[in-house]
Amino acid sequence: MSGTIIRIDQLGDAIKKEIDAMNAEVIQKCNKAAEEVGAEGVRMLKASSPVRTDGYNRKYPPGSYAKSWAVKKDTNELDVQGVTIYNRKHYQLTHLLEFGHIIARTGGRSKAFPHIAEVNDRVSHDFVEKVEGMKL
Repeated sequence: MSGTIIRIDQLGDAIKKEIDAMNAEVIQKCNKAAEEVGAEGVRMLKASSPVRTDGYNRKYPPGSYAKSWAVKKDTNELDVQGVTIYNRKHYQLTHLLEFGHIIARTGGRSKAFPHIAEVNDRVSHDFVEKVEGMKL
């Protein structure tokens, strides 16, 4: 808009147009950062998820929990995109593996495998860094 001459009664519309253009650019860059960070989070979870080592004759074969991490994109009415990282097939196990649980047969407690919280912290930090480092 630099170099354009406008009348005083058009100033409000010109400012609104420029702010809307800048807003659209910011939303687009934030959406791109969210996509990149979401994909990286899935890669990190697939690499850091616990893998069953006690055989194939089980309900959950070895590696099936780690393989089923995915990212879901949600867009609201303002075109702001949010991403959710989730476990498609074994969502029931996420809390049990992350924090441990009581074993019904023995009454003992299972070992916790904290893997989600670490990735969540890293992904959140990476997203903030990408957004703050944006050039408009």
